[in-house]
Parts: sequence; structure tokens; C-alpha cells
Amino acid sequence: MDEGLKQRIIGAVVLIIAAVVFLPMLLSGQDETVQVEVDVPEAPVLAPQVIEPVAPAPLPAPAEVPELPVALPDVPVDSAPAVVPSAPVQPVAPAPASAPEPVATPAAPAPAPVASGDWVIQLGSFSSASNADGLSKELRAQGYNAYTHSVTVQGKTSTRVYVGPLASREAANRLRDELERKRGSKGFVVAYDADSGRG
Repeated sequence: MDEGLKQRIIGAVVLIIAAVVFLPMLLSGQDETVQVEVDVPEAPVLAPQVIEPVAPAPLPAPAEVPELPVALPDVPVDSAPAVVPSAPVQPVAPAPASAPEPVATPAAPAPAPVASGDWVIQLGSFSSASNADGLSKELRAQGYNAYTHSVTVQGKTSTRVYVGPLASREAANRLRDELERKRGSKGFVVAYDADSGRG
């Protein structure tokens, strides 16, 4: 067999072996897809607000300018006619500028009213109510004010676990951080709805 042909065959075999070994390593991991389910609450229906026109603020009166003495040139008395002082000129107050009439524009929807002091930490949302109840009981045993609330979103019922309510958002943020340090549970602070008992 020719020496050049041998080298070509050996080179081709080495390339095939390298492709068989390294190609699966390069292609693995790219097939993985992660499906994330986001639980977004429905947008609240808010009535449009009408903006009332506001009367323009009264302008302060212009400050009075003190009269300064006028220095007269030194002129001999006999050669100049007698100077008669004229009445001081009163400054004329400018007429107040008429403010343009405010135009009512459609207001951006205001955020839903939130009563002060009503904040909770949502620690989880479980499809199994028994799992949610177990976490809630465990948190209550540790001294936290934990409770559950069932919700139905897009036909799926889930049970959410809350801790709170707390007086301020800052207190809720501190408690959320404490729960994350102690339990590893990364919750989030939501406004507490006193009517439904949930965030």
C-alpha cells in the first residue's frame, strides 16, 4: 500500500473517532427547555377620574421700590431757572396675567387604593392544599402568623401561603428577609386585601 494513502486513511479514522467522542458533548444540554408558569392577577377595573380645574394661585403684590435721592448737578443759582420738583411717579402694578384655562385630560388609571398597614408575604402557591396547610402549620409552630387562601386562576385551583399582615411595607420586607435567611423560602411582599383575606 502506498505510504500517502495510509496516512490519509489514518487521518480520516482519527477525525471520525474525534467526531464520535466530541460531537455528543457539544450537542448535549441544548435540548433542555424550561417551562415557567406565571400566575398574574387580573388587572383591576378602575373608573376614570375627572380632573377638576384649579383656580390660579394669586400672585403676590410687587415689592415697593424705595425712592432714592436724586443728586443734582452743582449749578449757580442765578444762571439756572428755578427747579420745581415734580410729584413722585407711582409704579404701575402689572395686570395679573390671565392663566390659561386648564384642560381636562383623561387621567391615567390610579393604582388600587391600599389601606396603610396592610402588607403580607406570599411564601408559595401550591396545587395541593395539604402541602400548603403543612407549610402554614409549620410556620405557625415557629411563631409566625401564617394562613392559607385558595384561588382559582384560569380554571386551576391553587392554595397560597401567606404570613402577616404587617403594619408597614418596611416591616414586611424585613420579615421576608428573615424568612429567607431562616427557612430559605424566598417570598414576596404583596398588599393585603382585608375583604378577601389575601394578598
